[in-house]
Amino acid sequence: MAQIASLQIVQLTVTGFSCFADEHSWTFGRRTAVTGHNYQGKSTVADAIAYALTGAPYFGGRDLDRLQNGASANMRAEIAVRTEDGQTHVIRRGRHEGKTFVSLDGVLMTLERFAERFGSRDLILSLLNPLYFAEVLGGDGRKLIEQYLPAVPHEAVMEKLSEHMRGVLGDDRLEMPEVYLKEKRSELKELEKDRLVLDGQMQQTDSQRARLQKELDEKKALLAHTAAALAPLARKQEACNTSAIQTQIAELNAQYDTVSEDHAEHERVRLQAELDAAQQRQYESAGAAQLQQMQNQLQLLYSKYDDEVGRLRYLQQQGVCPTCLRRLDGAAFPEVQAAFTQRLQKIQTDGTALRQQSEALAAQETQSRLQFEAQKAAEISRLATALQTLPTGVAAQQRDSIKAKIKELSAALLLGGLTAEEAQQYQALFHEQGKLESEMEQIQKLLSSLPRGQKEALDKLDEEIRAINDKITAAKAYQSERAARLFAPVKMRRAGLKLYEPMKESGELRDVFKLTWDGRDYVRLSLSERVRCGLEVVELLSRLSGKSYPLFVDNTESLCDLGAAQHGGQMILARVVPRQTLQVKALDEPQRKAG
Repeated sequence: MAQIASLQIVQLTVTGFSCFADEHSWTFGRRTAVTGHNYQGKSTVADAIAYALTGAPYFGGRDLDRLQNGASANMRAEIAVRTEDGQTHVIRRGRHEGKTFVSLDGVLMTLERFAERFGSRDLILSLLNPLYFAEVLGGDGRKLIEQYLPAVPHEAVMEKLSEHMRGVLGDDRLEMPEVYLKEKRSELKELEKDRLVLDGQMQQTDSQRARLQKELDEKKALLAHTAAALAPLARKQEACNTSAIQTQIAELNAQYDTVSEDHAEHERVRLQAELDAAQQRQYESAGAAQLQQMQNQLQLLYSKYDDEVGRLRYLQQQGVCPTCLRRLDGAAFPEVQAAFTQRLQKIQTDGTALRQQSEALAAQETQSRLQFEAQKAAEISRLATALQTLPTGVAAQQRDSIKAKIKELSAALLLGGLTAEEAQQYQALFHEQGKLESEMEQIQKLLSSLPRGQKEALDKLDEEIRAINDKITAAKAYQSERAARLFAPVKMRRAGLKLYEPMKESGELRDVFKLTWDGRDYVRLSLSERVRCGLEVVELLSRLSGKSYPLFVDNTESLCDLGAAQHGGQMILARVVPRQTLQVKALDEPQRKAG
């Protein structure tokens, strides 16, 4: 089916359309004036022509209910057009029971077939309405013009780019730069998202490593202090001559046995032995192991509570889950925060219960120790009193002296040459040293288990992001150069196309598609300037598409003239005439004056 290159409206008939409930018909010439007072139907004529040709109002859109007369069940617009071959065709479009139909010469057509014959909706409305291209299509007008421009060879564009940019783009397919840029920006977004996650993970790892290293350094300092305090005691133990002490004890034991004994002396020996045993008897705790276990569990709960508090603080400050390191949206954040709060409450509850149990057990142990000490003191007092009541003899005095020396030497042998106070200090320091070494070993294991290579992975992501940004920069340069070459044939008189402009924040040039008039942006133009600018766009589209379609210029009372644009097709001029009913009149002679 051949495409229509030129058409002229001969007659327009509407029924149930906007302010025309009944059937109305008007005849059009090559130049036609549509005049009348406000609310007489001038804009309705424009909408009816647009609806018949495209199925949309004069300014596009889908609000067809606005076009239908409120008192009418159906709506119809019919135009008789004369094409370039001199034949007359009838286009009829309407709504019947909510369904739209379109026919050509009485034959129903699909919207796709109609567009193949007459052109797309945007093209027809851009040719009919001089304001449609700029004010409705805006930036999308680029696509409409591009489909009528000759393709720009890829090699010609690449030649204009720098060697670096050509190397960056390589063999990438750039038939559609906007699609390429969209894909690269999507890749960049994903890479930046991955970088954000990895950076969060690395920050958490660094924080954990710093905390563990700080703890390790503190433990090392404590260990050095403990070792320094333990060293002189250890040297004193090493200097102790145990063989000589053992020899002295053996000699004293032999001497002790040679001392004569009698009944009183035997009794003294027995009582003294019991007294010595009572004095050396130590309290044996039944719950010490359990109490120590409870203390260890409490320390673990304290550490776990501090760790959970730190993770919750990280969540609240960063808005990132400390477990999966994904940034949380508004719906997931309260749920994760509540989970942390619940865990903290459970740890606190468990710790309180365990502390209370520990305190109860410690109190019980204290009571048992006091009872033991009281019984021990009573036993010692009894035996000491019994000894004092025995008669004292020379043998007893000798044995007591020998026994005292043996006891002194045995204590020295047992404590390795240390005093009781030094031995107690030695045991405490030795225990503390072992505890610190064990804790340091655990910290070293935790440090070794932390993830490695995150910095290298982050650097790799940064390199990929830089490469993508380079491709985006090169593709934008390619797009700009291609657009400049593609739109080079687009020549108008005072109207122009702006393809790029600087960004306010950075001054960087960005791709745009805007109309200008004498170098000024379209948004700054007056109504008359916008119409004149639109007329030049209509002339351009007619030339590029090869179509000569009707042009409807509304509000021409605001125009002194139509500018320099030359429209070779049918022109319909609408203007307000006070206190006049609607008139549609074909003009005998073409007129350049709009008002």
